[in-house]
Amino acid sequence: PGRGGPGGPGGPGAMGMRPPPVAFAQPQRTPVEDQLSAIGTGRALQSLTLTADVSGIIQRINIKPGAAVKAGAPLVELEKREQEIALTRARAEYRIAKTNAQRFAGLRESEAASALEQEAAQNELTAATAALQQAEYDLERRTIIAPFDGVVGLTNLDVGDLLTIGATVTTIDDVSSLLVDFVVPEGASPFVTPGMRVTAKARAGAGGSVSGVVRAVDSRVDSASRTRRVEAVLDNKEGALIPGSTFEIALDVKGRTGFLVPGLAIQWDRQGSYVWRMSADGSAERVPVVILRRTESAVLVEGDLKDVDQIVSEGADLVRPGVPLRPPGRESASGGVSSR
Repeated sequence: PGRGGPGGPGGPGAMGMRPPPVAFAQPQRTPVEDQLSAIGTGRALQSLTLTADVSGIIQRINIKPGAAVKAGAPLVELEKREQEIALTRARAEYRIAKTNAQRFAGLRESEAASALEQEAAQNELTAATAALQQAEYDLERRTIIAPFDGVVGLTNLDVGDLLTIGATVTTIDDVSSLLVDFVVPEGASPFVTPGMRVTAKARAGAGGSVSGVVRAVDSRVDSASRTRRVEAVLDNKEGALIPGSTFEIALDVKGRTGFLVPGLAIQWDRQGSYVWRMSADGSAERVPVVILRRTESAVLVEGDLKDVDQIVSEGADLVRPGVPLRPPGRESASGGVSSR
């Protein structure tokens, strides 16, 4: 009893049984392309809130909110009469010190001056040089300049205001490109690499999609969310993208390989989906597969397959574990062919 059941020594799955009439096909290896979708927030390529590091009365304001400026452009100028006078004095003292140093150097060569006198003159020149550099620096600080090319924001300043140290002057953003941060699932993250193309679409407002590239991928996976942070750069030469906006990000991830098999080859039971493969000894072998995608003519699967395998493409419902399978093209005892 029990020996005649499916797969048993005396049952339909026995090697001595006649091969079922089935057809065969070979899996076709193909790249698996996954399209990942994510939500990201855009930020400027460079962004800075300018603050004052000196205090003074505002003499001139060159800020036009929303206007593009070049690096080094003067944005706010403070009263600087005191610094200009100090610079004039420092230049005069520098010239005197330089002349004295040169004179004592000549006197020292003719032994008309001592080494101590020459050293003192040289020290005075060094001090005068430092004082001149300090005066030039103090004057430069009276003008607040743009640190990089960008677009300036709003300001609450007016000519005549007292600008105090640490007060906000304005904002400046380099929006020639936009950075977008988003996350991808841990499983797909190894296939997301710098240089990959992405498309982005603002969730609010009109406009189509814009293209960009992945600039960086985080070095670690977040242990709580099991995701990995990605940073992409979006082209914004037209200035249509606004920092702080929310974007829908899409990117095609390649890297894995799968197999295309006929739809009729897929079988199911409580353990999941599988196909029948002809083993090395010609018997039926079950191979579990994961279905990735379906098309009209085939199914894309992942599993322990090779593109030289022979899998049952028709008649799979007649196959049991260990049942002998006749290789495709081999004639049966009656002169027919087992594959159809």
